[in-house]
Amino acid sequence: MDAGPDPDPDPGPATDEGPGPGPGPGPGPGPGPVPDPDPSTELNSSLVPDPVSDPDVEPLPRGGFRCRLCQISAANRPSLAEHLRGKKHQRLRSLRAERRAQEQRSLFVSGFARGTSGAELTEYFGAFGDVAAVVMDKEKGAYAIVELQDAAGRERALAEPQHSLAGHRLRVRPREQKVFAYGPGHSPCRESRGPGQLEQELCQAPDVDAQMTQLVGLLALSEDERRVRHLLVALFQEVFTEFFPGCAVMPFGSSVNGFDTRGCDLDLLLDLEPTKSLQASTREAAGNGSGSGAEDSILSDIDLAATSAPEVLELVAAVLRRCVPGVRRVRAVPTARRPVVKFCHKQSGLAGDISIDNRLALLNTRFLQLCAEADERVRPLVYAVRLWAKQQGLAGNPAGGGPLLNNYALTLLVLFFLQTRAPPVLPTVAQLRDLAGDEDRTVVAGWDCSFPRDAAALEPSTNTESSCSLLADFFHVFGDFDFPGRVISLREGQALPLPPPEAGEGLKLGPLNLQDPFELSHNVAANVNEKTAARFGRCCRDAAKYCRSLQYCRKSSKGRVWGLTRLFRPGAVEPGAANAGTFLISIPLDDASGSQQLCREPGGRGPWFREVCAAIAFVLRDVLKCSCAVGKPPQASGEESEFPEDSALSEELPAAPAAEEAAVGSKRRPPEATNGAALPGGKRPRTNGPEETANWSCAVWHRVWTGRRRLRRRLRHGDGDDVPDGDDLPDGAELELERKVSEAIAQQDEAGWPPEPLLRFEASARVAGTRREARVLLRLLPTPPPPGPLFRDFFHFLRSFLPVAVRRRLGQGGSPDPREGGDAEVFLSTACSPHEMLLYCHISP
Repeated sequence: MDAGPDPDPDPGPATDEGPGPGPGPGPGPGPGPVPDPDPSTELNSSLVPDPVSDPDVEPLPRGGFRCRLCQISAANRPSLAEHLRGKKHQRLRSLRAERRAQEQRSLFVSGFARGTSGAELTEYFGAFGDVAAVVMDKEKGAYAIVELQDAAGRERALAEPQHSLAGHRLRVRPREQKVFAYGPGHSPCRESRGPGQLEQELCQAPDVDAQMTQLVGLLALSEDERRVRHLLVALFQEVFTEFFPGCAVMPFGSSVNGFDTRGCDLDLLLDLEPTKSLQASTREAAGNGSGSGAEDSILSDIDLAATSAPEVLELVAAVLRRCVPGVRRVRAVPTARRPVVKFCHKQSGLAGDISIDNRLALLNTRFLQLCAEADERVRPLVYAVRLWAKQQGLAGNPAGGGPLLNNYALTLLVLFFLQTRAPPVLPTVAQLRDLAGDEDRTVVAGWDCSFPRDAAALEPSTNTESSCSLLADFFHVFGDFDFPGRVISLREGQALPLPPPEAGEGLKLGPLNLQDPFELSHNVAANVNEKTAARFGRCCRDAAKYCRSLQYCRKSSKGRVWGLTRLFRPGAVEPGAANAGTFLISIPLDDASGSQQLCREPGGRGPWFREVCAAIAFVLRDVLKCSCAVGKPPQASGEESEFPEDSALSEELPAAPAAEEAAVGSKRRPPEATNGAALPGGKRPRTNGPEETANWSCAVWHRVWTGRRRLRRRLRHGDGDDVPDGDDLPDGAELELERKVSEAIAQQDEAGWPPEPLLRFEASARVAGTRREARVLLRLLPTPPPPGPLFRDFFHFLRSFLPVAVRRRLGQGGSPDPREGGDAEVFLSTACSPHEMLLYCHISP
């Protein structure tokens, strides 16, 4: 069935070569779609004197051409002429002409009783001419396509003022003509690029500015995807107009705000105010004895003005379920902050929601559109920050909520940062309000939403910073930002003290306060908890440190990852790390318990290092139920042989010897002592021999990181639990509780013990640190590479869980560094909440 605004299947003959859902011309940059040729001349145009004059041909740069019909490119005129004479092109032209002829003699019929057969429709419309075919809606049975033998029969049926079948009034109209789109049987949406493919394409760019520009093209919606969304909106508009005359279906949000990404939801607003006004005028006209066109509506007996919002939502959901083809999993959510009806479209795979009272979202969308058009650096910066946050597990749009930053909040953070530059890149919302004309004055729900609709009304920014430097400064600014003590205001373009003026009592304050540009009582980041806000600041500091290195600014001459590619990798990105993108976990140790001893033990050899390694193995094997076997040390093969430095210590420790480039402003490495004695200044001791490491080969069998908080609470406070109640538990009792939680997760697995592990990885531990502070650094490498989403989920959990658990095993309690996870009790109650998780997808072990 062709995707189009006409909610009906194609009645054409079944053929293996017929058009299915596929790419086609659509809105976007470049020449627009060309109207289909006249079907009367379609079959007689086998040869084209001038190939360039063919309406299906689109000229390309450098002398090339593109055939819109067949979706192929030709390098020159001879190749184009050869293609236009070819069998494929001629077959598609003939098929298109046949489809156009079918549309011109077909009718769209609805309003008949459910269960009406095609034979009954054939008999009824046979009075107007011979019926060639009747195609019924297979899913809902709410409409049908009636194809007559000739166009004259269709005109006679359309000339009839009223149709009635079995006591039901039929709605008969011409079948809508669609743009012919051919695709070789695949979805019009682009396939998702994997991390490896995205990284490979970005590495080809000459500099970071080019990488950021290229990133927009790689992640943004294609013309075909935009066309599919446009057709779906037209489909919804057509269906809802039958039930709510005068209504308007308007898209908003990520699909149209200028910061779209493939796979983003389709957010729609169903504006019923015109329908309510039409119903009021109809009742008034009926009282005066005159008629109105609104009485043709199926729901004309329902007074929308007197119907509650939950009832209207259920009504909208019923229309979606019964009358919109391809729509599934429809459910109303009246308890949401903005009540919506969620749905999924089968053919396109798009998920979306429809709201009936969210006009502020339309203004927010137009505001983001204005910002995207105001300066060409805005979009690349937003796309880079959002992908970085997603890769670090800081952001996303989880279906069940959770303390993750959503894309809208991240976009507002970038816009606020651009407002605060010197000179500013973007004006504040207050400045935009002063520039708004009379036609731009808008007040919604008491909030002033006035701003110019045209970016041409704005003065160009005098800021000349590159996108590369702006991204680095973004991380620097928010790395040490006082999120809980200030409110980020885009209206004023500054961080306001608490409580902010004009916000009222409805503003919900929390660890991260980001005020909506127009609805000042709405904290866009109100769902973010303290742990996520702290992790966001820590990741910003790590990213800012990396952006000061040559590895960020300069393309590698040895083919290694550089620039954005290393920044987007989870794990360590600090300059001097020999293998960026590896997954590092730093385990801090107390000075009184072993730091001095570790510094005296050359290369980490000694009982204390072995005790720490035994604790690591205990947590992985006994607490988290992973399989652990003694592994082999990493082979000396290029950059994989080097052990990266801990990002928390990179300011104090020198760069790794095999690093490609040194960090900007870092100190030169002093000469090593020949006798292996500790170097002055708190440097890590060096040895003549190789440094001792511990290595494991591990396998994870269950998702031990999911649902731990709920199970922990049930085991801690449940009936018959022998674990002491209260907030303070001994270290051994806390680890025993965590072991029981892992066992409960494994028992919940319906498949029992799986035949193959979910994922495998190699782990290596060594000593890192200084004379003042010792740490054990654990490196995880997934096998086989590259790391998949499931491994990233496990790593994000383990990075917080393992240091606290190991310290408890050693009798040291929680982490002493608040940036490494905070108090142990706080961690154990929040570490496994849903914000640590990304979308789960299975990967082959």
